[in-house]
Amino acid sequence: MTLREFVRDQIRAVFDALKAGNAPPVGEYDPATLRECQRRASPQVGATRFLPDAVILEFIFQDASLGPAVLSVRIPAPEPIVYMPVPDWVIEDVWQGDVTGSFRFRSEAERLLQAFSEQVFTERNRVFFEKADLPKRRD
Repeated sequence: MTLREFVRDQIRAVFDALKAGNAPPVGEYDPATLRECQRRASPQVGATRFLPDAVILEFIFQDASLGPAVLSVRIPAPEPIVYMPVPDWVIEDVWQGDVTGSFRFRSEAERLLQAFSEQVFTERNRVFFEKADLPKRRD
């Protein structure tokens, strides 16, 4: 199962439960916030945030007189999550929107792959979870 599939399934399970007036069937959440949210209209799916060990799903409840409320549900990930930055050797063709590659000497390619591996598979990856301007997710 991919991370995208995992998130999709978790959103569906929690959203269906919330629409039915029930508590989320998975994850951790604040029970007081859930009670406050349930005083409002039906939920809407909000943002999804990623942590190295969990996914945080947000559900927005709107009410004209009470204002909005957000329920965050923290769901443990079945395996570690990493952020994969676009490698330095990737070139984007803006006109077509295609992502293509580039030609490199083998020694240069080996250095680039090592640097990319260190960005993904070491503690250096945690910094990406702290940046506010990272892409959230695309459907």
